[in-house]
Formats: sequence, C-alpha cells, structure tokens
Amino acid sequence: MAEAVEVLSLLALLSTAVLLVGFLSLTVYLAYVHRKYAHIPGPPRSDFFSGHLRQITGCVSLPHYLTEQMLAYGAVYKMFILQKPVVVVLEPNFLKEVMHSTSHTKPAVEHANFWHVFGKRCFYHGLLTETNVPKYLKRRALFNPAFHRRYLMNSMDAFNDSVDLLIEKLSPAADGKTEVKMLDVFNKITLDVIAKVAFGLELDDVMEKDSPFTKAIVSTLLGVQSQFFEPWKRFSPLAADRKFRSDVRRSIRYVRETGRRCIEARMEAKKRGDKLPKDLLTYILEASKNFQADEDFHIEEMIDEFFTFFFAGQETTANLMAFILVELGHNPEIYERVMTEVNAVFGDKDRIDYADLGKLEYLSMVIKETLRLWPPAFGTNRLMAYDMSVLGYKIPEGTVVWFNTYVMGRMEQYFKNPMVFDPERFNKTDKGQREKNLFTYFPFSMGTRACIGQSFALIEARLIIGRLLHNFKFTLVPGQPRDEVLQEITIKPRQRCRNYLTPIR
Repeated sequence: MAEAVEVLSLLALLSTAVLLVGFLSLTVYLAYVHRKYAHIPGPPRSDFFSGHLRQITGCVSLPHYLTEQMLAYGAVYKMFILQKPVVVVLEPNFLKEVMHSTSHTKPAVEHANFWHVFGKRCFYHGLLTETNVPKYLKRRALFNPAFHRRYLMNSMDAFNDSVDLLIEKLSPAADGKTEVKMLDVFNKITLDVIAKVAFGLELDDVMEKDSPFTKAIVSTLLGVQSQFFEPWKRFSPLAADRKFRSDVRRSIRYVRETGRRCIEARMEAKKRGDKLPKDLLTYILEASKNFQADEDFHIEEMIDEFFTFFFAGQETTANLMAFILVELGHNPEIYERVMTEVNAVFGDKDRIDYADLGKLEYLSMVIKETLRLWPPAFGTNRLMAYDMSVLGYKIPEGTVVWFNTYVMGRMEQYFKNPMVFDPERFNKTDKGQREKNLFTYFPFSMGTRACIGQSFALIEARLIIGRLLHNFKFTLVPGQPRDEVLQEITIKPRQRCRNYLTPIR
C-alpha cells in the first residue's frame, strides 16, 4: 500500500514537472515571438497568452476589426492569434510583388480546415485549398480553358434556364407585401446555376425548402465554419455536438456521392458515344482523358473539385447579389439608372444572349463598386518564403501576411470618399482611377491564385440581377442599414436582404 502511494506521488510530481516545463517553454517562446515582432506597430494584446484573439472573436466582424486597426496604425500592423503572429499589409506595391510570386504560398495550417471536416474528406486539395504550388499550377492549367468566357458563352441557355426557374418561383410572392429574404433565394439559385452550367446536373427541387442537396450544402458549410470558429466541437462529448458532427459527415457523404454519380454517368455516356453537353465536366473528362492523363488527378480529386465549385461559386456570388440589392435599395437614383439601362438592353426579350451582357456597362460598374465595399471573400493570405520589407518594416521569413481588399477599399488614399457608393469609380474612361485600382482592389484575388471562376460569377451576377430587375421592382424592407454585415466564412448582409417584390412585366 505504501509503495502504491509512493508511486502515485511520484507520478503526480512528474506530471506537475512536465506541466511546469511546458508552461515555462510556452512563456519563453511567446516572449521571443513578441520581441521578434516588436518593431511592427499594432493594438495592445488582450493578454499575454491569447494575444488579440478575444478582441477578434468579440468584434462585429473580422473585416470591421481590421479596418479599425488600419485607421489607428496605418497600412502595416501586427496581431497575435494565440501563439501565431500575423502581419496585415495594405500597401499595393508589396501586395503586387507577393501575390504575383509563386514563392510565397498559401499557409497550409489555415487551409487544413477545408481538407477534412470532422474527419470526413471534403474539399481536400481542390483548387481553392491546394497549397502545393506545382500541383496547383498543373491543375489550374487543366481547368483554365473551361472557365474562359469564350467557353462559357456556349452555356447561356443553361444560365437562362436557371433564371427562368428563379422568376417562376418568385412570382407568387411578388404582391408588394410578402417579405422575401433574397439572400436565401440567391443561395438556392446559384446552386442550380452551377449544377446546370458546370455539370449538366438537374437539381429539380433545389428551390424547395426541403431540397436534400441544398440542405446538405448548408450543413457542410456550417461544419466548415464550426472548425474555424468553434474548434472544440471536433472533440466535444455533448450529445448535441455529436449529432452535429454526424449530420455534417452525412451531408458531406451525400454531396460527394451526388458528384460521383454525376461524373460516372457522364463517363458512361461518353463511352457509349452519346452527345454530351458542352459544360465544364465534359471538357475536363476530355482534357484529362477520363482521368488517365495525370497520376495526381482521378475521380476522387474531381469530386473534391465538385465540392469546391459548389462552395466557391455558390456562397460568394449569392452574397454579392444580395449586397447589390441592398445598395440599390439605399441609392434610388442609381437603381433608376440601372433600370433604364436594363430595359434598353433587354427590351421585350425573355432569353438573354451573351452579347447583351456586354451592353450592361453601368450594371457592371455597380457590381464592381459593390465588390469594392462588400467583397464576400474579403481577403487572402500568404506565408512569407523569405524576409521582405514594406514601408520601413521588416517582415520576417515564415510570417503569415494577411491582405484585405475590404479594408483597402475603405482607405482614403486609394478611394476618395470611400464609404460613398459611387459606381462611376469604375468608369472605363477614367484611366487614372483604373490604374489606381490595379493593386488596391482584388475581390477575386490576383496573380497565380486569382479566382478561376471570375468570368463565371460576373456572367451569372449580370444575368440574374439584370433579368430580376427587368421583371420585378424591389423595395427594401425598412430598417436594414447598408453597413450591417454578418461574417461567417464570407461576409453577407446581416438581415439577409429582405425585400418586397412587385411585378413589372
């Protein structure tokens, strides 16, 4: 008995010693890191160990917090998230140099949350989350032609089909008194657009409340979001958290199996010699020789991309269109000018040609100005491959640097009266402003990691917004400030862009 007590006492002593050594090691390491970045300005830390984490999690939104720090500390400042130092840089020449280099990579530690969600393969190493530069460039080269606007021009019928469905579903609520949450509507229709245009997939019930595919996508996004903002849920023994993890895994399985069936059915049709739709999936199957041309790209990797396209193309474009309607609701003179242009271009047409979209010059300016103020994907980051200097501050090798188009869009030195919604900033005839925008405005990122779906998103936004304004008058439900945003993974209107609709045609 005495020996057992002695052993337990020894174990307790050893455990205490290990914890003490660990605590002292962490303290010394944090003191070293704090000293290493002491030359860069930044807000006071909440405490020694959590850094600025409590400030960030307690703020209205991360981009709002970053804007406040810019106003206080300028174009370069630092933060600490637990033990990790982050330097925010809002200087266009530095941004240009880093973003156009393949040396500075996306930090794997910040993208791993997308690879697996609660242990289930999700986005894995799709285009959005691949951090290995040679692999990314090879995959990007394979996909680039399929996203070129010349290729997308052939998909206008599919784009129009989705908008026809949207107008049909909205018409019963267009009585001038039924409140419609347009963000929720946009979330559904963008899924339909991607399904039709990219994969020739008919999601007949996508606009319905109980659509299993829509529910699976929403559940998966909640799971990804949880891994960022509620990491303890990965291990929580609580029954509610266990159920949440199970639901998310089931949703991921559903989306991946939907993708697998779609891809395998197209491969069988191709083998039979059937006439295939000219969509992204057909192009990739032909370019990859049915996944035989590249040892790093087989059907599982294509399913990763299936997931990636639905996430990257649905959430961001839906948020953008919701912000557009919010801004038009707060700027009636701009709304009227957009309406005049849309009616002049579309006339009595129901089905819109690709050439018509190019004539919507003012609407395109409205879209760009919306992206300046409310970019759904509000920033990006890079891991510094070597020491660099910016505005007299040395950024050490191994530092994670954050770039933020949301904050730069609010900087007076780059945009005069930045909080004024002024589409004329993007007038093609204003060469000076156009050149100024090059490295201060990057809602689709830039350089080798620029969004491959940029043309897709702009076609989609112009067509959907244009045709909706051609068919309905939108009136914002009162009490929705234009600057109230909700940050999840992306940013979106907090009140979900609630509108009353009245038919025009």
